[in-house]
Amino acid sequence: MSRFLPLKMPKKAVLCVALSCLAPLGMSGAHAQDASTAGFSEPVDPDAAVPTYKIELKDGALLPETLVVPAKTRFKLHVTNTGTKPSEFESNQMRLEEVLFMGMDATMTVTPLDSGEYDYFDEFQPGVMGKLIAKEAAQ
Repeated sequence: MSRFLPLKMPKKAVLCVALSCLAPLGMSGAHAQDASTAGFSEPVDPDAAVPTYKIELKDGALLPETLVVPAKTRFKLHVTNTGTKPSEFESNQMRLEEVLFMGMDATMTVTPLDSGEYDYFDEFQPGVMGKLIAKEAAQ
């Protein structure tokens, strides 16, 4: 007999759990659906002239771990350290670097990128990696 018993949850409870998992990422259920359908991460303000995407540094974690943006489009990264230790957001490929003490944030403008994958990481936390994917918009 399995030591794990099946857990029965009402559909409403499953939806609440799913939405609570998306809440720390700043996405509502509707936004999560729109972002996954389009294939791009949701910018902070979709109507802004220059889209801005959020990245959170939190005690050895980068949220989101993967960010998908349109290629050949200028955009901004708004990076916030919500952790209890200093962090250093860095990307050698995008030529970005910013030291952030606890509670600090910074906004960096990124020049248009060619399609491809670009790493970002927390220099102060070895092994904490994220990936930015720049891809062409479907036409």
